[in-house]
Amino acid sequence: MKRTWVVMRHATPMMLAQLIPLASSFVIVSLALMLGRDDFVTVTGISATIVGLGALINVGVGIATLRDLARTGDDPRGVAQALSWNLRVASAISFVSLAVSLVTAVVLWLVLPEGSVARMGVVLAFLLQIPIYLISPHTSVLSSAFQHLDRERENFGITLSRSVVALGVGIVVVLLVDDDVIAIGLQAAVGSVMVGLMLAERRRRLARSEVRFRVFPRPVFSGRAVWDRTVNSLDGAVFMLLFIVAQLIAASISLEVGAQVSAAVAFCRTVIIPLKMIGVTAGRMSLREPGLRSAFALSSISATAMIVVPLALLLATLAFVGYSPLSGTVLTLLVAAQLLVEPCAGPLFSYLRVSFGARPGLAGLIITYVIVAPIVLMLCKFTLPTAVGIWICLLGARLLFAALTLLALRQGLRRALSGASTRVGGETT
Repeated sequence: MKRTWVVMRHATPMMLAQLIPLASSFVIVSLALMLGRDDFVTVTGISATIVGLGALINVGVGIATLRDLARTGDDPRGVAQALSWNLRVASAISFVSLAVSLVTAVVLWLVLPEGSVARMGVVLAFLLQIPIYLISPHTSVLSSAFQHLDRERENFGITLSRSVVALGVGIVVVLLVDDDVIAIGLQAAVGSVMVGLMLAERRRRLARSEVRFRVFPRPVFSGRAVWDRTVNSLDGAVFMLLFIVAQLIAASISLEVGAQVSAAVAFCRTVIIPLKMIGVTAGRMSLREPGLRSAFALSSISATAMIVVPLALLLATLAFVGYSPLSGTVLTLLVAAQLLVEPCAGPLFSYLRVSFGARPGLAGLIITYVIVAPIVLMLCKFTLPTAVGIWICLLGARLLFAALTLLALRQGLRRALSGASTRVGGETT
């Protein structure tokens, strides 16, 4: 239990740094849903998912940076060298992030009804959010530096100031700007400006610690480095793509179903993405003590459970008393059930990425989210075309992914134990 609290103490500022901007987005979406602005909710939800997709691609950048920094210790020169290399790779990753977001936006544009507000809104949001796609990989590198230097609270403070401004502007836009396209454009523009300011502030604070580097160095298009970082973030990226598919299917059924699923996605995105920091933190600590990999894996599971179990119980209670924060009692209960699965899903997969490398769990990810889930969602459109039906499919997929991730952890621990035994036997002889 003591190890669990240590993981929580270091992970909490990093989780809050991701939670607060996501929570701000959820508040704005919920407010718009209450006001009956279904077009705005659908486009804002989809646009936020696209940004979230790019952000999750950058999780792999942060994981790779942490692994490199773990080899340098706290020497400012070594830290600067590791950051410089990872920033060069980040400059290359930014093109990957932009390309993935562009393809996603084009697909959304093709699927949404011709001449609709949603179609125009997606295009405008993508164009105004281009700086976010290009800057986010570099932000991920610098955030990892704060975590490595045990300055998570400082990193959180930077994010908090940005989120307060974005939330205030967002609420004003929802309440006072009636035109949905203009409102969406203002939201996207403010987001881009704030991301740029956050990056500049992180660079300034690291420079005060004698850590010198260029934020936007010449990119290095190393296939191996780019692939390693991409694979490290595949779970989140694929999960967000599935959310996009679910939102598109929901929107094709009706605007009402699309808005309901978008609100549920916004809530889950708000909770699930920050929880990955628990796995990343536990994995980072296991690199310092490789003999305690199983103990840190258990700490990741228990620390995540400490958050999601009370939250799931709160959702279920609100649903039963008729004050569901989502659209309907059954949908809220399904989301609560999905939260209970999360300790063995996203955070544990992130732990595998940091502690064991990119390969463990990859097969389970592909089986679940590339093969099984899309097929089931398409069948759902024709057999149970409701928000509840769509979420039953998403919950089933998460259960399958959790089971396969636990299997991958077991195999990884066995290989690590076998490797340690081999090394000890070789030294003995």
